[in-house]
Amino acid sequence: MALMIDENEIQRVSFDLNDTQPIEVIIRTNEAIKDNYFDMHYALEVGVLIKGRMKREYFDHQIEIGPGDVWFCGMWEPHGFELLERPCEAVVFVINPKYLAHSQFLNYNAILPFQVIPSLRPKGNEQNKLQLIELAEKVKKGITAKKQSDWMKIHFFELLLILLETWKKPKTPTGFQLDESIHNALKLMFNKKKLISTSEAAMVCNMSTTKFRVAFKKLMRCSFSDFALKYRVHGALSQLKNSNETQEAVALHWGFTDASHLHKCLKKYEL
Repeated sequence: MALMIDENEIQRVSFDLNDTQPIEVIIRTNEAIKDNYFDMHYALEVGVLIKGRMKREYFDHQIEIGPGDVWFCGMWEPHGFELLERPCEAVVFVINPKYLAHSQFLNYNAILPFQVIPSLRPKGNEQNKLQLIELAEKVKKGITAKKQSDWMKIHFFELLLILLETWKKPKTPTGFQLDESIHNALKLMFNKKKLISTSEAAMVCNMSTTKFRVAFKKLMRCSFSDFALKYRVHGALSQLKNSNETQEAVALHWGFTDASHLHKCLKKYEL
């Protein structure tokens, strides 16, 4: 099961995936209007909405989806949702990126749909929405019957095949090695909760600062310094809301010079 670490408004989630169980399936039902949040995780994610309507959100893209629609999330990609019609019910697959990158189950680069920008990812359409809902319902029944994990692998690849049949493949994919390359920098940022320089982040990834800047920008569509600052600002804001600590103490905890410095950063992001 997911272990949610609520240290800031973008929650970090980890999944217990391994070589034996590289895919986990979650049946998610959201009924309360407050059931909305942003999270990010190393695992890949693809979901099928069975009922309700929701707005899926990324830093630079959002889309409204209904029954039979799908969403994708890449490695460490911040994403979230807002409920539009309740209740919402969805089947969600989370996948070990290394497993998918090296899988030869399909004669296709199966990790590609997770790597392209959100607006170019596969979508449900009038031809396959009913098929996608039927597959999701089949997965639900399998979970209830405690079917073995190999069935979940088959259902996941069946989902990909349905979507890939009508998907126009983009011309500019990134490689899995590039996706994996910034992993240590993100781990450092999450664990340290302090100001981390781009050169320090590059060092833990065994890359030059220039190469790291290019790789991070290509994958996350923003600079490491901007991404890390947003993380610390949101973390500090969450701590201010959920604790009795002073603004000065919170500012120092998250690597800001003082309360005034934190206040300026909160104002910068209109928080």
